[in-house]
Amino acid sequence: MPQRPRLTPAMADVRRAVREGLEKLSLAKDSLVLVACSGGPDSLALANALAFEAPRLGLRAGAVIVDHALQSGSDEIAKQAKESCESFGLGPAIIKNVSVIRTGDGLEAAAREARYGALAKAREEFGAELVLTGHSLEDQAETVMLGIARGSGLRSISGMAQYDPDRKLFRPLLSLSRATIRQSLDDQNISYWLDPHNQDESFARVRVRNLLTELEAQLGPGFVSGLAKTAELAAEASDYLVHQAQELEKNARSAASAKSVSYSAQALAAAHPAVLGQMLKLVCELAGAKNVSSTQVSAISRLITDWHGQKPTQLSGITVERVKDQLVFTSKPPKPGAC
Repeated sequence: MPQRPRLTPAMADVRRAVREGLEKLSLAKDSLVLVACSGGPDSLALANALAFEAPRLGLRAGAVIVDHALQSGSDEIAKQAKESCESFGLGPAIIKNVSVIRTGDGLEAAAREARYGALAKAREEFGAELVLTGHSLEDQAETVMLGIARGSGLRSISGMAQYDPDRKLFRPLLSLSRATIRQSLDDQNISYWLDPHNQDESFARVRVRNLLTELEAQLGPGFVSGLAKTAELAAEASDYLVHQAQELEKNARSAASAKSVSYSAQALAAAHPAVLGQMLKLVCELAGAKNVSSTQVSAISRLITDWHGQKPTQLSGITVERVKDQLVFTSKPPKPGAC
C-alpha cells in the first residue's frame, strides 16, 4: 500500500477551503459534484482536494475535462488530466470535446462560453448538483481589473461569486493564492500541465496578469489580495443595491399588462439616484432590452428628474416614455420573420 504524503500547510489550506465551502452549501448526502479539470495546477489541486474531502462529507465526486482543441496535442493533455483525476479516486471522469468559434468578443470569450456550455451539459447528463472550478485569488484580482477597465459599475468590479446558483458553479479556492495551490501539488509530487496560452499576451487576461505582477512588485505585497477584497465588498454593496431596486420597482409600479408596465414618476423621483438607476436598468432588462448602457439609463432617468416633454427613449426591444405622471415601458413586437 503506497504511503500517504505528510499533510503540509498548503495541502491543509486547499482541503480546508473545499471542505468548508461545501459544508456551507449543505448538499444532500450522496449528491454528486463534479470538478472542472484542465490538468493545470489550480484545477488539479482542486480535484485532488475534492477527492479527499468528498467522501468525508458523504458526497460523490467526479471530473469533467474540456478539450477546446486550440493547441496541438490537446487530446493527449485531456487524457492525462482524466487519468490524474481517476488516480485520485474521482469518478465518473469524462472528457468533453468542444468547438471554439471566434466571435466579435475574441477567442477568450468564445472559449469560455464553449467551456461553460460543456460543463453545464455534463452536470445535467450526470445529475450533478454543481461543478467546482479552480479559480484562485489572482483570478479574482484579474477579474476586478478587467471590470475596472470596462467601467460598468459595482457589478463589474464584484469579480466572481464563490457560488453561482444560476449556473450551479462553485469556486472554493478564491481566497487562496496560486503559490499555495501549486505548493499543495508539489508537496505530493503531483505533476501538472502549464498552459502556454497563459503566457500569450495577445489575450487580455494575460496582459492583466502580468500587470498585476508588476504592480504587486512596485506597490508591495497585498495589492492582489486588496483587489480580491474589493470584489467581496463591491459584491455585497451590489447585492444590497439590487435588493433596494427590486423594492422600488414593486412599490412604484402602478399598472402592468402583457406588453407594458407603468410606474409613478413621483415615487421614482423620490428614490436615491443609485437605486433609481439600478431599478431602471432592471426594468429595461425585464421588458426585453439587451445590453442596456449607463447612457441609456441616464436618458430614461431624465424623463423623471428633468421632464420637459422630451421624446420617448428607444432601446433595443423596448420603448420608454413619460405619459403625464407615469413612466411607461413598452415591449416592441418582434419584426416579421425574427426568431
